Amino acid sequence: MTRTAYQLSIAMIMRSVLTCILVVSMCRTSIAAFTATSPLNAQPVPTGSIVKYGSKLINGDLASDYDPVTSIYTVPRTGIYKVTVTMMSGLVTGHTTLRKNGEIVVWLFTNKEYDMATQSINLQLQLGDEIWVQMNSGSSLYSVYNTFSAVLIKLTT
Repeated sequence: MTRTAYQLSIAMIMRSVLTCILVVSMCRTSIAAFTATSPLNAQPVPTGSIVKYGSKLINGDLASDYDPVTSIYTVPRTGIYKVTVTMMSGLVTGHTTLRKNGEIVVWLFTNKEYDMATQSINLQLQLGDEIWVQMNSGSSLYSVYNTFSAVLIKLTT
């Protein structure tokens, strides 16, 4: 290999490495993600109340915008988010909704005998929007099988 070809190869490798570092840095600054789960055992959830997910399983850079006390996620950046809710109601039927600023976005329903339901959707969310899961009917959710997650997949303006 000639010196010029060698220098060109090194330059191309360095360019690729720097591009990867830049992409990782850009992605790192836009991470907004959390996953929360219910406590062990059956948890009573009054009809009309927000489902409490006390344990955060994963924290992104902006996961502090998920409040484990209220179980409300306040959107830290405008963008498209992948939001997933999973529920298991145990021995009774259950019905929950994912809400955005109080408005119903999707519904989940389980029959008795430990059925499960999941909704996973992409949502356009604005800075400051709030999302949560609300119990609409039923009396309890069963254990750590109930999860609530959101991850920013694309920044928008």
